Amino acid sequence: MGAAMFLIQLVLGLFFANAGVTGESMAPHLNPGDRLVVRRHAKIHRFDVITFDSPEEPGRAYIKRVIGLPGDTVAVRRDVLYINGKRVKEPFITPAFKRKVMAFEAKQNGETGNSPAFTPNFSLASLKATRTRTVPEDAYFVLGDNRPVSYDSRKFGFVKRSKVFGVVKWRYWPLNAVEKF
Repeated sequence: MGAAMFLIQLVLGLFFANAGVTGESMAPHLNPGDRLVVRRHAKIHRFDVITFDSPEEPGRAYIKRVIGLPGDTVAVRRDVLYINGKRVKEPFITPAFKRKVMAFEAKQNGETGNSPAFTPNFSLASLKATRTRTVPEDAYFVLGDNRPVSYDSRKFGFVKRSKVFGVVKWRYWPLNAVEKF
């Protein structure tokens, strides 16, 4: 019986991992305290949520959304995402969430009038962290859904495929927010 349980745990460990959310960068979709099941060795698609080894704190896992795939150009102009020159909708970021976050940011900073963009303008070539026109082969450009507070590829550059732990497939905690991705 013990050998069977060990074998099951070994096989599950090869294909799945457990992850926890600690910060606000993926709000409102993922929140601190959420517990996730990550599929290792999964094919990565645009807008998948992935976990990966922090580029600046090895051993610490980050959770972000894949925006740019190898060979893509990525830019934001006037709060609109463009991939390979085409406007792309981001259904995971609602206008209501953008308004709420920007109102909070403005209040925190004592600003009045027009608030800054939810996602400030950029292109890959304009970012100090990337300095290239396209996402390199075997790498990804990732962003957090809560852009004003997210520490992501705009700051630390591309995520190498070899640093990806896996693709988030399920949220199992809290129980009232169980979800398959």
